[in-house]
Amino acid sequence: MSLEVVNTLASLTTVVIVAATAIAALVQLRHLNAGNQINAMLAIGQELGAREFRDAAQLVRQELEEAFNDLSFRDFVVAAARNQAQPEINSHYMEMQRASLMVGNAYEELGILVKRGIVDKEMFLDRYAWVILANWKKLERPLAFSREAAATDLIWENFEYLAVLAEDWIMGHARGTYPQGVRRMQLTNPWPIVTPATA
Repeated sequence: MSLEVVNTLASLTTVVIVAATAIAALVQLRHLNAGNQINAMLAIGQELGAREFRDAAQLVRQELEEAFNDLSFRDFVVAAARNQAQPEINSHYMEMQRASLMVGNAYEELGILVKRGIVDKEMFLDRYAWVILANWKKLERPLAFSREAAATDLIWENFEYLAVLAEDWIMGHARGTYPQGVRRMQLTNPWPIVTPATA
């Protein structure tokens, strides 16, 4: 075998090894990205499933709107939004304010993660679109009040972005996300739902 043939074979072998290494690296990066997405989704699930967060979200759902009917609470929110001395309010209203901040700030952070592509948007919305929109609906009127008090639309803008994505995603998946062509399980409700008679 001539030296030229040996050099050519060595060069071809090197090209094949480099190409194989590049392909292996791409596969490894893909698996690493998938692992990161799984870890991110698990961490989000833990945050939104934590007792403290669930309790705060329940307080917001059940009592925040009523709190805004009280002028003293609204005065407190205005003072907070304007970085002014806050008037004294009862401890329950303080807890209400903390709860609304916890819920809104959590979705604000998640909005940043989705917006920056750190969390896969489709996977995230598939899991949380309904939850995001439900929480947005409970906070949108108080947020409108807070934005007016602070004279800025920047408060929770990433939460707003997330709510828009969630609303669009829900409209685009009105029939659900169950894969087409896959059979469904047959469910039978053993407890008939009785509709109360209207007078």
